[in-house]
Amino acid sequence: MFCLKAGLRRASVVLACLPIGVLCAQSADGPSERRTPERIVSLNLCTDQLLLQLVPHERIAALSHVSQDPRSSALHAQAAALPTVRGNAEEVLALKPDLVLVGTYTTRHTNAMLRKFGIQVVAIPGANSFEDVRKEIREVAQAVNEELRGEQLIARFDHRLAQLLASVSTEKKVAMRYSAGGYTAGTNTLYDAIFEAAGLENGARQAKVKGYGRMPMERLIAQRPAIILGSDYKPETPTQGNRMLTHPAIKGLHAKDVVLESRDIVCGGLWNLDAAIQLRAASQ
Repeated sequence: MFCLKAGLRRASVVLACLPIGVLCAQSADGPSERRTPERIVSLNLCTDQLLLQLVPHERIAALSHVSQDPRSSALHAQAAALPTVRGNAEEVLALKPDLVLVGTYTTRHTNAMLRKFGIQVVAIPGANSFEDVRKEIREVAQAVNEELRGEQLIARFDHRLAQLLASVSTEKKVAMRYSAGGYTAGTNTLYDAIFEAAGLENGARQAKVKGYGRMPMERLIAQRPAIILGSDYKPETPTQGNRMLTHPAIKGLHAKDVVLESRDIVCGGLWNLDAAIQLRAASQ
């Protein structure tokens, strides 16, 4: 859709496309109000939760099928009364949405099909830092025409974060994410941001790990973590990757084994600070 601007000294019309594709009209008399989407569909867990915080339920046509999963979504209770979709184009088109929120790397075929039918699709990348969290909130708030609510949400987040950081001890313990197969999280990850908010040093950062990846057991032991953050996913079938977590060398560290709920660390939001508070308590 386009924004129409009438020239003052000429009869020609200049068309310009808005960043998020919503319709507005601007003339010599001034701009009109932007159209507010009233039938919004979210196909991504993280955009589900952002949407739930920014608009009333009556403006949400559907959320993703994982939005009501207590293990995955921090806002599963708020999503319980809303319709859900699995992400195929046919079921989304049947809802006649005027806006669809998606992740950058998910439902790509559906996203392309929706755009072919003229549906506005806004892709939101996942958060790897608290600055990314703020950016995500602003992008979704702009898309749903709720910028004020977005800034209020960011203010709540920043207030709680400031309270946490103000009480950080000068003597920081080392914590590490370490799960089956040696999976860990270094710089540019939500785990790194959560560790910092909790007043902990990320051992994977100290070991020069960038992003998510695997770390040899020897490098874990070299960091001497006081806290090892495991996974809440406990498969019934034992694997070699799981058995390494019970290795005598790891047990010899006498580190606290802490498990956070997946819903508090998968997507960016206020729940990340709940995870930080839990880690802070574990480090005392």
